[in-house]
Parts: sequence; structure tokens; C-alpha cells
Amino acid sequence: MVKSHWLVKLAFVLMSAVLVISPAAAASPTPAAAPTTSSSQRLVIRAKSAADYAALRQEVINSGAKILIDQPAVNLMVVSTPDSGFKASIASGKHAATIGKDHIEQLVPQARQAELLGKPFSTNPQRTVIPLKGGPAAPSDSLGALGDPAFSLPGLMWNVDRINTLGAWRHANGGGIGNAYVKVGVADTGLDYTHVDLENKVVEVHDFTVTDENPNICSYYFGLPTDAELATSFGAPSSDLDFNGHGSWIGGNIAAAANVTGTNGIAPLVGLVALKISQSCGSAYDSTILDAFIYAADHGIDIVSISFGGYLDRSDPDQDAIYQAYVDVVAYARSKGTLIVASSGNEHAQIGAGGQVIGHGTLDVPPGGTDLFGLWETPGGIPGVIDVSATGNVVNAPSASCPADSLAAGTHQWCKPTSDAHQPFGVGLKNQLTYYSNYGPRIDIAAPGGARKFNVQNDDRGGTEGWPWTGIDSVYGGTSITDTTNAWEDFSITSNWATEIPCFTFSSGDPTFPADQCYAIIQGTSMATPHVSAALAIIASSIPGLWRHPDALVQFLKSHAAPITGNTTPPASATDTSPMDRTGDACPGGYCHLGGPAISDAEAYGAGLVDVSGPFWLKMFMPVIMK
Repeated sequence: MVKSHWLVKLAFVLMSAVLVISPAAAASPTPAAAPTTSSSQRLVIRAKSAADYAALRQEVINSGAKILIDQPAVNLMVVSTPDSGFKASIASGKHAATIGKDHIEQLVPQARQAELLGKPFSTNPQRTVIPLKGGPAAPSDSLGALGDPAFSLPGLMWNVDRINTLGAWRHANGGGIGNAYVKVGVADTGLDYTHVDLENKVVEVHDFTVTDENPNICSYYFGLPTDAELATSFGAPSSDLDFNGHGSWIGGNIAAAANVTGTNGIAPLVGLVALKISQSCGSAYDSTILDAFIYAADHGIDIVSISFGGYLDRSDPDQDAIYQAYVDVVAYARSKGTLIVASSGNEHAQIGAGGQVIGHGTLDVPPGGTDLFGLWETPGGIPGVIDVSATGNVVNAPSASCPADSLAAGTHQWCKPTSDAHQPFGVGLKNQLTYYSNYGPRIDIAAPGGARKFNVQNDDRGGTEGWPWTGIDSVYGGTSITDTTNAWEDFSITSNWATEIPCFTFSSGDPTFPADQCYAIIQGTSMATPHVSAALAIIASSIPGLWRHPDALVQFLKSHAAPITGNTTPPASATDTSPMDRTGDACPGGYCHLGGPAISDAEAYGAGLVDVSGPFWLKMFMPVIMK
């Protein structure tokens, strides 16, 4: 997740045209933080009490305003009205605690989308399918535990292995793959239940974009087709599928089926609920996110995994009203037994108590200069939310010279010259804080989010994502085969209908992957978050006494995290204004490069690296499990 408060800079790294079905168009501007339509305003209202809510609701009806979201359990409503005096009238009354303009949050600011998700934001959404003749054959020997064939490709599923997932899977009878009574909600762009790895895993779909969005964000603010229009254009069976690709990646990492083909999720037996809060453009109203949290709490969904978010200026009463609404709703969800797990954000910002940004500077694109100091991160920073930072695979070394085919590979280079001004930190070390991940005392726990090969920004020649872009039988082939099937970012499924994430498909003769199904390799705290969501689902499955007890679940999660030390990743540098290594773009505003003293282990990792085998170590030493 990267937050929506960034200033958009139209500096995209274009993908090679031979790989893209339709070249991506230039991005349109980010929507305003407090959007209004030309004829109406969308307002979030909190009542002072249940009695006040009833009276307030009647006032709204009498005014002629339209109630879009009606949640008396938390004294929250969202209304749309063309009346310019409505907000002042409600604020001056005796029933409203706060009233503020709604916000729009995003998965990724458009200026960073190519860096994190592999494809620039497009105003002409197309399915980007990259067919491969076939991947390397999986070794014939068994893993000795659960694991679809992709786990036998060396280095590909490093992220799942790194959190001791195999140790949990060996205890399948004890909940090591999850239990069907545990449900994880994916608050995202939807889930592709037509994908072979999700077709039997999605137990419910709730499309909030149909019930809550007025106006439709993708069409009104970006001029994009709606998901209903994309479904018609692509011949998809329904508009409630995932036409972005991000949500299906998350769902696949959590619970893709163990079906002896492709890959599977960390907790493949748990049920997934699609809480579709966004259409293809990857943007959602804060009020829709809140509505999804309330729905999860009211419908027995145990864990919600979310990778949307933004930053609020609480000195603005409108924005503080949104923050307070999050506080109320998260507390309500926990009181009902629902835990919310959120990505901490990809700005490389320092996050303090309550989500406040306590350090200057965020990792930026040229010309640099973005500073979120004093703003408040939502929802990851909200009290009661599990805020997750991201770790990488291993930091690779630069080379004295690089082959021409690497330097010609654009954003997928697998070699970094030692002559570059900006070099990787902690060469040879695993589990380093990723160059993009937020950090700080607010971080609860870390998980693998992946990072480019050299763990520095793409424009500083950060390197390839890994297989299947580079390596054996990969897109780039050539001397990239030295990468074999290693991934530096995270590999999972994506939606067969994805327009914003590139899809790799394989031929019918491939021994590892099912034919014509989409897979993707991407990076972000978005990718770290579902690892923690899945771990919580496994804990709840294996120790029933903790099921639907959020405080105890979180305590167990943190106390059984794997301690990691030795982070060398520094913050973004305010003083380094030198050009970018790969592109030569100027950075007069600073914050485009990493530099300075390393971020502390405590601020990088929180309680440590998530470890899904924790419940089973406990069972080895305790004859009676917690009751």
C-alpha cells in the first residue's frame, strides 16, 4: 500500500511494448483528498449517541439528503447532498459529534505504481498478459509436506518459506493449514473466483462499490470504465470479480487452494470473503472502507486484510472527523471479535503512536521533496489495527561490469554496476527492511513484502523483481539465467481479468502451472500484510481458545514472532540531491535516495518477523493448550 496524499508526478517507467497487449496511457491526476461532485457533497457524520443518531437521521431525511451508508451500531452515516448549507447546519446542531467531507484512498499513488506493481496506472485499462512457453520443470522429489509444485522451484516461494510455513503445514491435523470455520475478509479490489486457485475458496462476495459508491470513483475521477463495463468488454461472468488484480494476489497469498497445481496460500483451508471496496482503478472512499470493517464485524469475519490507506491532516476538522470515525469503527470491530490487519505504507516514512508521521521526508520520485511530517496514517496507524512493515529476501551484490542485455532490460535489470553512485546496503543479508516500507514505533510486526534485487529504488537501478521476468526460461532469458527461479519480490496468483497488474500465463504443457491462469510477482507492504493475516488464521485454527479473542490473538502473534536483528536499511536522505543512477533524473528536492544511519531493528520490525509455526512449538511443550 502506498498512500493517496502524495503529489502526483508524471514520471512513469514504461514497460517494454512487446510485452504489453496495449501500451499504458499517461496517468491522470490523483483525485482530491476531500472529493465533491459538481452538484453534491459526500459527508461522513458521527452522532453523539444512539439517541442522537435517531434524531440526526430524521433531520437528514427531512433535509432531502440521501443516506448512502447507515450504520447505527456505531452512530455513523454517510450522506450525499447538493445543499451547500447542509454541513454547517448539521455541525451547528446538537446531535452530531463530527461531520467531514469523505476522502479517497488508494492502493498505490500513480507515480509509484510501475515501481511497486509492475505496470503504470492506465487511463485505458487493458489486460496485460505475458505468455510463457513454460516454466522450469519442478523437481520430482516431494516437499514432504503440503505445497503445490511452485514450491519446488528453487527460490521462487522464498517468502512463504521464510516465515516457517512448512513447519505449520506438517501439523495439518492441528490447524496448520487453517480451518474452514475461520474466515478472512480481503478488503480490496475483489477476488477472482474464476481462477483455478480461488474457485473453491471464496465463500462470500460483498461488492461495496455497487452499494456505497456515489459517484463511482473510477469513472467520475479518472474517466475509466466501471467494472460492469469492463466485465461486458472482457466477457467476464460478473462485475463483482477483480479487474485490478491486487485483491486476488492478496487472497491467493492467504488461502489459494492446495490443488496439486501452481501454488497455494499459507492457510489454504480457511474461507475467503471478498469485501470489494474498490473497482479497477484501485481507489476507495474512506467511508466504504469503514463500512466494510463494520460488515466484517457484524458477519463473523475473523480477520480483515487491507492494503488501502492514506494520510490525514487532523488540524483540518473535516479530516479529523474521518480519523475519529476510524477509531470508533476499529474499536467496534475488535469488540465483536474481528481483527484488522493493515499494510503500514510504502513511503518509507517514520510512523509513531496513533499513526502520526514523526519523521521528515518520504522516499520520493524525482524531483523529490515530499514530506508528510505531522500527518496521520490510516487505517494502519489507528489504535487496534495490526500495522505491518515489509522485509526483503536477500540484498544482492553489485558487479564490476554488467552484460549489455541486463542494462538493456529497462526496469528489470538483473545487474547493478559498482560504479553507480547509490549502492545497496547490507549486501548478503536476509530480512532487511525494504527500501519502500514505512517503519517506526507504531509498527507491530514485519513480514516478507519483497524488494527489488538490490533493495534500492528502481530509478537507482534497484534491479529486477526476479523470476519470471528474469532467470531460467524467463521473459529476458540470456545472461539473466543466473537468477535461476529466484524471486526478489513476492510471487502469487493474480486475477485472470487484471488490468493494473501484469499477468504471467503458462502453456498447457507446463508441468508446474495450470494453463491460461494468471500469476504475478509484485512488492509492497500490501504483500507483507496477508502473511500476517494468514498467520492469525492459523493461530485461530490451531488454538481454538484464541479464536475470536483479538487481544489474545495479537499477544500470541507478537510473542511468537521470530526475533530478527541487524537491519542496515537507512531512511530517505534529505541531503542527497544527486541524480538517479538508472535514469539520470534530477532530484533537487531530496528524498529520492536512501542514506544516513540505519533504521533501528525495533522500528523496522516491531515484535519481529511473523512466524506461522508458533502454535505448534507451543503444542510440543504444553500438554494442555490454552483454554
